[in-house]
Amino acid sequence: MSNDFHERDNDLNLQLQQLVKEVKQFSATDDSPVIRAKRRIALNRLINAIQFSGRLSKQTKWLGLPNYPDYYNEALQKTLIEICNGIEQYNPQYPVMAWVNQTFKWRFDDLITKEQKKGLTQVPKNKEMSPILSLDNLHEELIIDDDISDEEQLKQIIEADTENYLTNEIIQGHPQVSLKVILMLLLAGKKWKEISEELGVPMTTASSFYQRRMRKIIAYVKKYI
Repeated sequence: MSNDFHERDNDLNLQLQQLVKEVKQFSATDDSPVIRAKRRIALNRLINAIQFSGRLSKQTKWLGLPNYPDYYNEALQKTLIEICNGIEQYNPQYPVMAWVNQTFKWRFDDLITKEQKKGLTQVPKNKEMSPILSLDNLHEELIIDDDISDEEQLKQIIEADTENYLTNEIIQGHPQVSLKVILMLLLAGKKWKEISEELGVPMTTASSFYQRRMRKIIAYVKKYI
């Protein structure tokens, strides 16, 4: 069984190394549209193979964090971008997945360190969390003329949720808690502690879920003003 496992890993590494070679044969500095397109296709094939390899680290060290899947996905996206940008630095002496997972670990650690400094992953009990980005920030981002800062207009856009983005973004394990629900409670003047109690989710989970999507919320709302 262990020999089969080892052979599968060797086969996977040979496949990934071949895909890395295919990427490298198309120079990143070549301005030719044809070369750029071929390099992009080769990179997509490599990234798909990495994602479906079954050998990506689970980052079990952080499994107990609120919204672990969100942290995982963000760290993975940063990792894949770094792999694409740094493909020329890959050393074929090492397995491709060892390189990927080490980079993944560094990016995950960086993300958690950054979030801990913000106080999102560890909050003392019975203390109110100060949002990093609030609805006031959202107003500031959206101000183009006097009308756009009107809270009622913002409320109407969120209530309408034309593309169902806010409705479909939900907290894992809490299908009743969507971005739309959280935003409407914030617009109603609710504090995070009140939102936590009303929705039955930890304050850190609700706030982290909201904060990590704030820029997407801004981009989404901007389309309707």
